[in-house]
This record gives sequence, structure tokens and C-alpha cells, in this order.
Amino acid sequence: MSRNPNSAKLVYLALMASAFFWGSGFAVAKYALREVSPLELLAGAGIFSALTQVIWTLARGQIRHLRLPRPQAPLVVGLALAGQNVFSGLTYLGLAYTTATNAALLYGFSPVLIAVLAALFLGEKLTLRKLAGAAAGFAGVAIIITQGQLRSLGVHGVLAGNLIVFGATLYWAAYCVITRWITQKVPAEVYSFYILTVGAAAPIAWVWLHKMRFPLVGLHPETLLALAFMGVATGTLAINFWNWGLAWVEAARVGMFSYLEPVFASLVAMLFLSEKLSLPSLLGTAMVFAGIFFSTQT
Repeated sequence: MSRNPNSAKLVYLALMASAFFWGSGFAVAKYALREVSPLELLAGAGIFSALTQVIWTLARGQIRHLRLPRPQAPLVVGLALAGQNVFSGLTYLGLAYTTATNAALLYGFSPVLIAVLAALFLGEKLTLRKLAGAAAGFAGVAIIITQGQLRSLGVHGVLAGNLIVFGATLYWAAYCVITRWITQKVPAEVYSFYILTVGAAAPIAWVWLHKMRFPLVGLHPETLLALAFMGVATGTLAINFWNWGLAWVEAARVGMFSYLEPVFASLVAMLFLSEKLSLPSLLGTAMVFAGIFFSTQT
């Protein structure tokens, strides 16, 4: 990555912002799902994210720079069509057969998987510092999720659901590693443009064909506001920041910032749902930040 310490700090702040948007998105998505289905949520949010990305690209005069190199074009388009649709679809399907705690714990393995895949396919060094940081981060997430009740750490439930969620976790790890590779050949902003615009096509088409209506029609204003937040914050901003981070930082280090999502989710719940900050949550948060700090030191 850049040798400029200020540039490094800016990239890490962007990755923290992505984790914040995705973490806070859990509560917002739960609110929106009271009126829309998961696919309608993807479609509605996709409209806002695609529209925001197009406006941003036009405002910066970057439309003429969106041509993809021919060797990478099929992979970029394929990832755009799959993108969050596959990850969210597998997660939602797995949650139908297993518990949210199981899903969160399985997802907690993603930074470790990213580090392993990055070592295998990108030649990144799998150092003890990275593994120790990942272990500390995972322990912190486990404490936050279980609130210190270690008996709930076992991944129980229907095997099929756990395997599906683990498949989603493996997919996300592979996505991060491939994105790291692509953004060394394609500008991160160009890559993000296709991920957000082309990626919105599949869920929008599904709603149109099965509901025979535009995804945003007939929804309450509060739900539209939630979809707008999901599209702009967890879509356009988070994905651009994340992909930009992967363009500058080793995939294993970027993956560590995934541990911040439950931290920020807890913070949002405390601020807006009047939940109290418990001692296990405080301890887990400290361990997450310690793990990130440890693994991002050169």
C-alpha cells in the first residue's frame, strides 16, 4: 500500500466506515423487512445504490473512463451479477435453518479464510501477527455475540443451515481476494461502478417479473427511507470504501475490519434501541480493536 502514513490512516478510516455502515445496516434492514421481502430489499436498495453511483460518476466526469480491460471484463461482470446477491441469498437461506448466533459465529471466520486464500492465491505472507490478530478479533466477536455465555459458543442447529452460512462466508472471503486481484488491474472506482449498477439488475428484474411492479412502488415513506439508507450507505459508500481499501491494503488486513460490524451493530442498538452497553460487549470491543491494531502493524 502507499508508504505515506496519512494515506494509510485514510484507507483504514474508510474501511472502518464500511464496517460501520454494514453493522448499522442490520437494524435498518430488520426494520425494512417488516414490509418487504429479502429480495425486494435487495432490489430497492440496489436502485438507490446504482442511482447514487451513476450520479457520483457523472459529477466527477468519470463516465468516459469506465471501459474495462478485455481480459478482466467477463470476471467483473460476473462478480457484479453475483456480488451481494449470492452472499445475501445464501445468508438468508441459511438463517431459515439455523440460528442468528450460529450464522454470526460462522461469519466470524471470514478474516481467517481471507488470510488463507490470500496466501494461497495472491502470495500474501500468512504471518503469526496476522493470525494472532485474527484470533483476538474472533474472540472479541464471540464475546459480543454470546455476551460471555461460553456455553453458546458451540455451533449447534441443523447441519444444512450451518453449511449454507459457511458457504456464504467462504464466498465472501473469495470475493475479497478476487477483488484485491482485480483492483490491481482495474481502478477501484471503475470496478465499484459495475458491482453496484450491474449488480442491481438481477433483484430488480426478479421483483418486476414476479410482482409486476417497480420495487419502490406502494411502500411507506419510512420503508423507502430505510431502503435509501441501505442503498447509499451500505451499498454505494461501503462498497466503494471497501474496494478502495482492497486496492491499497493486503486482503488479509482488510478482512480484519469485518470484525467491527458486530461492534458497530451493538453501538447502534445501544443508541437507537435503548440497549445497554454490557461489560462483555465492552471487553469484546476492546479485543476487536486490539486484534485489528495488531494485524495492521507492519
